[in-house]
Amino acid sequence: MAGKPYPQETREQVIAIFQSGGMKALKAPHLQPLRYQKKFPSLKTCRRYVKQFQQEGNVLPKRPTGNDYSKREIHGQDLINLALYRVIRPKAYIDELRAYIHNRNPTNPPYSRSQIHRAEERLGLSLKVASSTSELAYTPINLRKRDNYWHRQHPQGVDGEDTDDMIDIDEAAFGLQAQDRKRGKVTKERRCDAHGKFKKGAGRVSLLLGISGHQRNPFSFHKQFSKGGTNQWRFYIFMREFIDWLDANRPGGSFCFTMDNLNIHKHPVILDMIEDAGHRIVFRAPYWSCDGPIEYVFNTIHFKLQMDDDGVDNTEDLIDKIDDIVFDLTGHTFTRYFRHVGFN
Repeated sequence: MAGKPYPQETREQVIAIFQSGGMKALKAPHLQPLRYQKKFPSLKTCRRYVKQFQQEGNVLPKRPTGNDYSKREIHGQDLINLALYRVIRPKAYIDELRAYIHNRNPTNPPYSRSQIHRAEERLGLSLKVASSTSELAYTPINLRKRDNYWHRQHPQGVDGEDTDDMIDIDEAAFGLQAQDRKRGKVTKERRCDAHGKFKKGAGRVSLLLGISGHQRNPFSFHKQFSKGGTNQWRFYIFMREFIDWLDANRPGGSFCFTMDNLNIHKHPVILDMIEDAGHRIVFRAPYWSCDGPIEYVFNTIHFKLQMDDDGVDNTEDLIDKIDDIVFDLTGHTFTRYFRHVGFN
């Protein structure tokens, strides 16, 4: 059963002592006898009063309200400021948001965390895994290149290209630790540990993958390497074999390749090979990896590796597992990934 709260005069006395000498003043020896007699709050209670004062501007006692929300909710210009701040700084902590709203309208006391949370729910905001885009992506030249990529035709952009004719290409690396999850839930006294085949420091696999945006007749082409990453020679062999595969399995087709600005992708030998085979190529704007459907496919592969129940304990098993995942994804088409980034 809750005890009787200290009177308002005592609460204000705690704040006055804190403002004159900080927490050190609240630890003064002459206050100890009063604490034993229950005539002055404990240090824990004092800290709670100070925190309440700093966050809410008062030390008024809380009143039982059941499940009723406070009548003071965020409306008007404060709600607009909240929305604008989340647009500009989506990763801001809730206390940063509270401080911003208060500084924009100091006549209103700071809002509580719960009031901020309910206001964000009304705005339709939800918590998501965050990412960051390089500041270089926002330089005028790279913004212009991105605008060209989406709104101009080949060779500057993909405007007018049929999604069925698009092929996105990139490389990624996957290690055995890709199956090791970072967080879990257990009771307080236990380590969050689980038995498995995960071996720290074990080898990794490099994956070169090309995916088609075709909805009715989907396809992909990939190669894996257990040693080393993707170099110019490996990429040349990959593209040579991919184009030969297209000639054999999609005869007469004319496709538009898209990929990032890695130097090995832009080698004249690669460009000549693609054009001589009757295909086209458009490079995405630098630092805008979010425009590449294949980036989300790599994310899906990583997720499926984590969700796998069997686990893998060597690179050969990992290669087989990635093969299975790629074949399964191909059967369901990659069209949704192309549409997600902006293709029609």
